[in-house]
Amino acid sequence: MSNRRWTALWLGLVLVAAAAAAVRAEDKEKNRETFMATVLQQANMRLPGGGTFQLTMNVDQWTSVEERKRLLVTFKEGGSEALMKELRKAKAGYIVPPAFARWPSWEIDVASSIPQPDGGRIVRLFTERPIIFGEAYYNTRSKDYEFGIVELKLNADGEGEGITIPAAKLSLSAEGELAVETLPYTTGPQKLIGVRQWKDKKKDKDKK
Repeated sequence: MSNRRWTALWLGLVLVAAAAAAVRAEDKEKNRETFMATVLQQANMRLPGGGTFQLTMNVDQWTSVEERKRLLVTFKEGGSEALMKELRKAKAGYIVPPAFARWPSWEIDVASSIPQPDGGRIVRLFTERPIIFGEAYYNTRSKDYEFGIVELKLNADGEGEGITIPAAKLSLSAEGELAVETLPYTTGPQKLIGVRQWKDKKKDKDKK
């Protein structure tokens, strides 16, 4: 094969791959659901002192019931380490922290939406918690609390309240049920107020 033909073939493959990536990105954008909330911070290890700040949560893919059950079995059989390995393969979206914090966005590993009788729903997000350098370097107790949890309770209009646990440790109760442990006075749960789902007016108009 000549160099010219090889270059043309290579460019063709690159363009096809780029086009496929663009389609996937566009599909994500179409299916994305965005939620916003204000955190009433009491005492958070990542932000000293009290105060409020806003989080934006983007869900690109909802985790199926079957997948959530599989992850629970993984935890029961292999513990947090085995669960962490599986979570790093399962990306459902990402959380955008407040701009002043200067943290990067971090990924949502599991996202579930549970319909309620009143037309609302409960949204639960589960993520690997970002561990800051100081925690890892000094091997502090908080390093054992590897997960982050968000629960949003929304009414039929997509508004409501919720809670977030910035650092959680998972365990199993005597009955074999999943239990969540937090560090007292430092990591939650923190209350979420002003929770709302962001609605794209253009998308709503297109649906009509």
